[in-house]
Amino acid sequence: MDQIQIIAECPLFSGMTDMEIRGLVEEIRAIKKYYRKGEVLLHAGMVPGEFGIVLEGCIHILREEFSGSTTLLAQGMPGEIFAEAFAAAGEPSLVTVEAARDTEVLWIHFGRMMRRSGTGRAQQTLVENMMQILAKKNLFLAGRVSHLSRRTLREKVLSYLAGQAARQGSRSFEIPFDRQGLADYLAADRSALSAVLGKLKKEGVLTFRKNHFTLLNEDVDAENAGKGGKV
Repeated sequence: MDQIQIIAECPLFSGMTDMEIRGLVEEIRAIKKYYRKGEVLLHAGMVPGEFGIVLEGCIHILREEFSGSTTLLAQGMPGEIFAEAFAAAGEPSLVTVEAARDTEVLWIHFGRMMRRSGTGRAQQTLVENMMQILAKKNLFLAGRVSHLSRRTLREKVLSYLAGQAARQGSRSFEIPFDRQGLADYLAADRSALSAVLGKLKKEGVLTFRKNHFTLLNEDVDAENAGKGGKV
């Protein structure tokens, strides 16, 4: 696939023509860099002035634990953006970004992008898209804080699943995580998470298959998720 087409898949350039994207990429002096598998793109503690768009390959976003181990928080595929919140805030990165395989990234300087001269449609769209990206990330983090504030793992699980049901407008829905990913998101042990899900299924609260869930109990919502026992 042509790299402009890949860039066009990034939400930052949503609503723009290929010609507008080419012009913006050139004007803001975006830089392509190639990384071999295992190479670090961004270290935790660094203050990035730039954010990246994956053009080829795959990145892993890692949290470094005090013990020295690392936890995989997310991965980025072609067309996906990363480190934009840290670049926008001018704050140190809380994560390390590593090439999961040979990877090419388009780096964009946040300040240069926002200070770009011109008041055309493409510039306005670019700024609006970035504001929307940052707003969605803020909502995502706020939602996670809400789920993690629950006292028990059972409450955290039901709070998250109820939120997904409400967002998708159906009691039957898919979540964007596999079991390990959901455990990481909820800051839980995978085996403990599996035990909670098994118990909820046995109680008739929900059913699931892989990442597809159905809430069976109409009383389950983010406010009463803790009813029915603790784990």
